Amino acid sequence: MAQSNAHSVEVTIENLMGFHVRPVQRFAALAQLFDCDVQVSLRGRVVPGKSVMHLVSLGGRCGDKIGIAARGADAEQCVGVLGFLAESRFFVEDHMDTAAQPDRHLNRLARMASCFSSDIEVVFDGKCADAKDLKSLDSLGLEPTSEPEFRIEGADARQAQAVLGNLVGSCFYVEDKMAQKARKVS
Repeated sequence: MAQSNAHSVEVTIENLMGFHVRPVQRFAALAQLFDCDVQVSLRGRVVPGKSVMHLVSLGGRCGDKIGIAARGADAEQCVGVLGFLAESRFFVEDHMDTAAQPDRHLNRLARMASCFSSDIEVVFDGKCADAKDLKSLDSLGLEPTSEPEFRIEGADARQAQAVLGNLVGSCFYVEDKMAQKARKVS
């Protein structure tokens, strides 16, 4: 792809505490995995999207609209992943609502995988599934704390591996890991 490859999206911050440290860290960590320049804009200010300090300085609040723009080799995938992260409240869960969304980790995995053009298979307990197909993923019996492997082939395989590894390494960005630790302590 040409360096002039540019993509952008505008999303509304919906989590109650806004664009605070935890979502900013997740955003910057994912942005750093892409070979492109990332900019975030809010209320007329534009800052580098890979810098935690600059992103925190925006002071994004619930209801604010932020612009995410990327220019470079994998700008399209970057904007897809970061836009989904923002639309999903930066995966910040104020409370554990497993009844309303018991498979949110699978939805996140399928949606993130769909941001890439590569073929992506998830391997878990000797079974394989198409990472972009929710029904196929459901058949694997993945939990938020599962550690599946990925088989990825295609033009953006390196970025897909990095992003999906980051997602799974953080227990699918679901706070269940903290809840499990709390249950063990009690």
